[in-house]
Amino acid sequence: MKNKSPKDPFKTHCWAYTIVADPYQVFAECFIFADIGSVKMTIRQVLCSVDRKKVHKKDEPASVLNLFNAVNSVILAAWELYRQKKTSALKIEPGQFTDKRLYARPGTNCAEWDYLPKNLSAGEYQNPYKVFSRFFKHGDAVQWQHHIKEVLNYALSSCTNDCELDLLKLYLQLTRLMEAAHLIDVREVLHIGGHLKPALVKEG
Repeated sequence: MKNKSPKDPFKTHCWAYTIVADPYQVFAECFIFADIGSVKMTIRQVLCSVDRKKVHKKDEPASVLNLFNAVNSVILAAWELYRQKKTSALKIEPGQFTDKRLYARPGTNCAEWDYLPKNLSAGEYQNPYKVFSRFFKHGDAVQWQHHIKEVLNYALSSCTNDCELDLLKLYLQLTRLMEAAHLIDVREVLHIGGHLKPALVKEG
């Protein structure tokens, strides 16, 4: 009898080298793998390479592929939470918007400016799950992964023929998704793999 391979519902093994079966833990693993500033910068740089004959060379191709694999995992995790109709239990008043604890992960090297969710509305900042429902109006998880594959095919080659991608729309949608996932990670996820996040472990 053949041993069945363990399920990898969010396709994390290819970049995190571990199978993560909880959507919230996918967010946590993603932003340990790369901070939100790096994620948004790479998305922008890769999309800028799509309609140019020049091949994207700002990062090692393997690094680009791994980061977009992580983005794919976040899309799958967000799809699962969207299907579960999850919503934020945290009530945030407008006067609390500048509270750093609501948007920045402590104890990392990412600049505070990079943490700010610049592409979200006030309502989405209060309840990031709203972003998921708007994101998936433009396609389900399978369609979004097809878009990611198409982006990488153009960005990592010199071919620009027949590229009909709406790059600005893709940039806004992907960065909004990643900003929402990051806010949920900061506000709701206290542990990674059963261990407290480093910033939550008291010294001494």
